[in-house]
Amino acid sequence: MCVDRRAILLAKTIPASIADGFEPALGMSRDIARTKTRWTNLPRMDPMHQKYGFLILLPILVACATNTNMAPDGDGPNFQSTGNPDFYVQVSRGITVKRKGDTVIYRGSLTKDGLKAMRDAGLGHPITTLLIDSAGGEIVVGMDFGTWVLERGLNVVVDRACLSSCANYVFTAARKKEILPGAVVAWHGSAKQPGLLEQMHKAVEDDINAKGLSRRKRSQEIAHARQTNIEYVTAAIYKQNAFFYRIGVDEYVTRIGNDKYGVRGFFYLSVVDMASFGIDNVSASADYANMEPHALARRVGFPVSLARLD
Repeated sequence: MCVDRRAILLAKTIPASIADGFEPALGMSRDIARTKTRWTNLPRMDPMHQKYGFLILLPILVACATNTNMAPDGDGPNFQSTGNPDFYVQVSRGITVKRKGDTVIYRGSLTKDGLKAMRDAGLGHPITTLLIDSAGGEIVVGMDFGTWVLERGLNVVVDRACLSSCANYVFTAARKKEILPGAVVAWHGSAKQPGLLEQMHKAVEDDINAKGLSRRKRSQEIAHARQTNIEYVTAAIYKQNAFFYRIGVDEYVTRIGNDKYGVRGFFYLSVVDMASFGIDNVSASADYANMEPHALARRVGFPVSLARLD
């Protein structure tokens, strides 16, 4: 799960229940949380915000970069098909989009360019399935991917891995969800994860403090960066709350392994436990909840632990 600083639309007339849960992380009152009811773009970033944009987000760029251990270009070890693709785009290094018949095949990080290519692949074609192998990406882009899946009524098939924002927003939005043998769907937080804003603040402050600026200049830049962080997280949580409300899934699924069971890093859930959060119509191999951890880590490129719910 990662974040981006682009202007984000705030949800219009969101039910009060959706606003619950974000204000403690931002130090805001519940009343303020429930007054943001108009669609609006966040303020345009000034050059200072852009300058420190990457560094501010560094602590939570855990799974955004393309994972070199993910499946190579091709259909992967599990997905079987024949013939040349009807559509193929090499979006960037490590990101490819194909269409074969009624299936779009997406491999790599979730990015805006990748989303555009995926939409292009589906234009004018009766797509029924998205086959995906992704380590995740920026959270707002991830929600855009999930919205596309939801609005197209797609099934999602996971080949090798669907991690982080892919698990949060793409897998959960699918009509039917299939996890191929040896593959995994794993979470490690969301826009509501505890300490997210503090991590973002600390990253930018450490960098600015190392620049040798005057006290006044340093204070100004830190204040600007902190405000940008707050605006981003506030809007991201609103959009995320609306997203999960729309698909009928409990957002806590993205954090329970870390918050309640002490998992450090990625965790996955059994099919039965996923259903308890509203993630239904899931099929997986009989041994999905008993995969050998070291073999699983080698396949997906990250250690992944099972969180077995009480």
